[in-house]
Amino acid sequence: MKDKDWESHLRQSLGKEVRPEKLEETIKLCTKIMREQGIFQSEPRTGFFQYLSDAFRFESITIFGLQAAVLFIVCLLIVGIADTPGNIPMLMPLFVLAVVPAVFKSQYYGMSEIEAVTRASNAQIVLARLVLAGAANLVSITILLCLEVCLQNSGKTIGQLVLYCLVPYLVCMVTLLRLLRLQKRESLQAGVVFMFGCCVCFGLSARVLPWLYEASAIGLWVTAFLIFTSFFISEIYYIAIMRREGKMYGIIT
Repeated sequence: MKDKDWESHLRQSLGKEVRPEKLEETIKLCTKIMREQGIFQSEPRTGFFQYLSDAFRFESITIFGLQAAVLFIVCLLIVGIADTPGNIPMLMPLFVLAVVPAVFKSQYYGMSEIEAVTRASNAQIVLARLVLAGAANLVSITILLCLEVCLQNSGKTIGQLVLYCLVPYLVCMVTLLRLLRLQKRESLQAGVVFMFGCCVCFGLSARVLPWLYEASAIGLWVTAFLIFTSFFISEIYYIAIMRREGKMYGIIT
């Protein structure tokens, strides 16, 4: 359609002549509105400690409540199981299992896309939840170690007990973060299965490989601790970088 045809069609639609001065006034007004909308300051992202405070208010009951429940069950098992030092690694994945509902909350409820566009950023949300979960884990592990020392009436093996607690914990946490980064639909189920699998594996090792829990094998535990600590720190560092850049930790499915 030619320009004249368009002009004729518009004049017929409007039912009256288009006045040039009014047209120019409308163009200037539209230009002014567009310029005003284009000049704006982007809102700053929510600070980490501010969001951590908010997360503590809304999610601490769930996180610390689950940790308290797991700690109670683990303490009962420790009191009732013989040769408890060798069985401690078998029980440690349960503490990480209690973290799964908080870490995979957005994936479970299908809120990953919303978290990706919030002012707090997805990586900051994940990091805040990990801080709260880590604090709850630290308290639980400390209470567990105190109970074990009291049962043994000696603190000579406290170093070994710390390794028995931390190595399985780090193994499970590194795997959990890896699954979270992949963000596959079945990662939640895979995480739960992996935790229970670790319980079974460490339980079997305490019976099939008893030498692994003797003082002569402490070097293996130290090596495993250093390896998985490096993996864990690198993953936390990666989350911190994603938080600083405001990027998504993982992918949206």
